[in-house]
This record gives sequence, C-alpha cells and structure tokens, in this order.
Amino acid sequence: MSKIRSASVMLLLCLVWLGLAASQGMGDSRAYDQSGYQGMGTPAYGTDQAVMVMPDYLSPYDSGLPQGYQMGGANPVRLMMEPADPAAEGLLIEENKSLANQLCIQMGNRILAEGRAILGEEYLLWARISARGSFQLFDNNGLIFSQPSVLPGWYRISGAYGDSLGGHLYRFQVAGLSSNDLMVLVSPGGYPTAYSLTGRVVDESGQGLAGARVTLTNSDGGRFSTSTDERGYYALDAAAGQYAVNAQHPGYAFAPSQVQVMGVVVSAARPLIGTPLSWPSISGASALPPVFS
Repeated sequence: MSKIRSASVMLLLCLVWLGLAASQGMGDSRAYDQSGYQGMGTPAYGTDQAVMVMPDYLSPYDSGLPQGYQMGGANPVRLMMEPADPAAEGLLIEENKSLANQLCIQMGNRILAEGRAILGEEYLLWARISARGSFQLFDNNGLIFSQPSVLPGWYRISGAYGDSLGGHLYRFQVAGLSSNDLMVLVSPGGYPTAYSLTGRVVDESGQGLAGARVTLTNSDGGRFSTSTDERGYYALDAAAGQYAVNAQHPGYAFAPSQVQVMGVVVSAARPLIGTPLSWPSISGASALPPVFS
C-alpha cells in the first residue's frame, strides 16, 4: 500500500514539473513564424519589431472622407485619377524610359518632367505606372492622395491646384517603387500677392466681377472682408487658419467655399463663380425682384 502511495506522489510531482516547464517555454509551445502570425490567429508583434500604424486621417477609405480627397492641401478638393492615353490625345511626351514609374505635368500639348503653374488655377498631372499595387501621391513628403489598387499604364490626375505661391514637389509610390520628383513652380499670374490671402470673383464665363464684397469667416468668430478690383481680384491679410469664403454682388448668387490661410506663404482661394439670378418676366420685360416686408 505504501508503494502505491509513493508511486502516486511521484506521478503527481512529475505532472507539476511538466506544467511549470511548459509555461516557461520548455515544453511543446509554438513559436511565432516569420510573418508574425501564430498559426492562423491574430498577428503578434514582439517588442523588438517596428510596427507602423497609419492614422485614419491619412486614409480616406477608413474614414468619412470621400475617395480621392486631397488630404493636407490648403484648399480641400477632390483629386481625380483615371486611365488615359496621352499619345491618343495628341500629347507630346517627355518620357524617361529608365524610370519604372514616372510623374509629369501637362503644359499645353506637352507632358514634362517639370513645369510651372499659375496661382489660383488648376493643372493636370500624368503618372506612368509600371506595376500593380497601392498608389500614394505625395507633395513635399505629405500624403495628399491614395488609391487602394491600380494597374500598370498611364493615368491622368486632375484637380491639382495652385493654392500657394512657391513650389510643389510631387512624387508617387506604387508597389514599393517611387517615381521621379516632379517640381511645379507656382507663379502669381494676375493675382495680387502683397497680402496673406488672394482670390478672384468671376461670372460663369470667367470674367471678373468688380465691386463684389468678399467675406471670410471661421469657427472662432473671426471675420474679414474686402471688395474686388476692376478685374475681380481681391487680397487681404487674415490670420492662419481655415475659413469659409463667400461673395455678394448684385444680380448674382454664390456658393461658399473653403480656404486655408497658411500664413507663411501667399495662399490662394479658388475662384468664386457667380450664377446670374433670374426673375419672372412680365410682358417680355424683367420684373423687379420681390420685396418682402
């Protein structure tokens, strides 16, 4: 009987020892593989592994921003990327065959590896992509546009805008490969540049509206206003920040837009386009606008 009791005690001690060894990694514990996954479960990262977490504001697909939103730009706009064949459109291409990925700007009927733009005006970018993958477009190292998957070929990128006086330095990455650096210098054109913000008020044909009242407001209660000159241009000094900008002019209606005044450089708001107001006609003559008491 004593022998049986002794054997049971020895067996119990062995089981305890095996349990302690397994908890310390001496038993049949399974190590993480090179991909960082334990079996088919959740990714596991050790303390010596670098883990990059991309904030939501850098990914329009994980947040409430619309696809194609230009992130970080002075004037929030939608950049649009679409497959296109520049040769079929009669454009002359300054192409560098030694580059896997190439980024260019369209100037007239030419596609160039560097170029100029006008303050307050849009311009077109062209991307030649060599491999399938996720597309990311940067301006001065800031991510401004992304697409989850693109195929090899030429693409037209519209919506780029001369939002500040100076230069843009664009590049993109696809499948881990970077394009060339594309320098775009933004010149004043007809815009006045003696103040922190400039812009223009025009009609539907693009003609400047003189004497339009332009007002900037922000969420902190800040308010700035001025009037356009004879060509529809305006300029004023405003503290750095995000503003709603609107205009008033007899006979026209305007949709407000957004602009960010950067402070360190001259910022340009997108043109405010006036839509003519139409009133009911009486016997072929335009009636006066209604009066409310």
